[in-house]
Amino acid sequence: MNFLDYFDYDHILNISLIGVVILFWLIANNWINKKLNAFLKKRDWLVSGRENNLKALAKNILFIFCCILWFSLEKLISVAFSINRIMDLEILPKSWFGNSSIQFTIGSIFYIIIIIVLAKLAVSFFRILIYRSTKSKSWIDEGSRYTIVQLSKYFIYTIATIVALQGGIGIDVTFLVAGSAALFVGIGFGLQSILGDVFSGIILLFDGSIKVGDVVEMPGEEICKVEFIFIRTSQLKTIEGKMIIVPNSGLTKENVVNWSISDKVTRFHIDVSVAYGTDTSLVKDTLYKCALNHPMVDKNRNILVLLDDFGEYSLKFKVFFWVKNTWEIINIKSDIRYMIDHDFKENGIKIPFPQRDLHLMSDYRKDNSNH
Repeated sequence: MNFLDYFDYDHILNISLIGVVILFWLIANNWINKKLNAFLKKRDWLVSGRENNLKALAKNILFIFCCILWFSLEKLISVAFSINRIMDLEILPKSWFGNSSIQFTIGSIFYIIIIIVLAKLAVSFFRILIYRSTKSKSWIDEGSRYTIVQLSKYFIYTIATIVALQGGIGIDVTFLVAGSAALFVGIGFGLQSILGDVFSGIILLFDGSIKVGDVVEMPGEEICKVEFIFIRTSQLKTIEGKMIIVPNSGLTKENVVNWSISDKVTRFHIDVSVAYGTDTSLVKDTLYKCALNHPMVDKNRNILVLLDDFGEYSLKFKVFFWVKNTWEIINIKSDIRYMIDHDFKENGIKIPFPQRDLHLMSDYRKDNSNH
């Protein structure tokens, strides 16, 4: 049946049915937007910070229900009144596809939409299941949860795509995969960098060398926190609050320092110079106390103060300390420097600055000639 031949008086009932279902959807959707949060809060079912997620989940469930309601009523009415079903309306004539089993009807569109919505629901339910079941588990961190959810999402969407194409339109997925392989060979060189980023994203998600929440040092000494790892790119947040989008191949090929992979505690140091003639024991004790008194310095790790070098115009010290929250290292170092400056002033310890001594010597030959 062709699209232009469909509209007949016999089918006004089908169109009216669509209007009724859409009206029901609009009313229910309006209730979700305005009353759902209050309804859940009254029964103590509302989780703080998850309001938008719950609304999206409720709307997806409502859409599935409306589609099922429409399919059921449409089939019942078509049988009762012996009319053609709107779901069988061809958008593209079957003759366009030759003798293949491919068909593109109104029903195909709704079938594909339902599969997509069901896939989104499955991803949402799986995400909730993973986070709730592992929330109190110490053996899994936030980055590992994110990895599991992302891999599951890609798997579910891949299966949904196959089901939608094969069940909704009738495309032979085996033939499609074979054709895609040949297509990738043909355009592989043009998409080499993009495909490299995609495979790098898969590697990152599987091997866990860099995970969401890790603090990394990029080439150029840029310190960032990994916020998201997507299939082709990753989003990193700098200490200044800027969001950087980095191709995944940049994280796998470049020399990236991951401060979070081996130990949650990392050692840092501060360089300090004092004037020659200063009591080195007093400097050592002062630097040690300043690092020890900071609340974010790990007291269970050794704080080390070293006389690093005899400089051109100063004695050079290094104070080493361990910090649990590496993301706050700039603020921690600043706080310790403030304490060092304060204690140095109290103890009379001077921080030198570059200076030169000039010795003026008289010209003996000139002096003798004057005599």
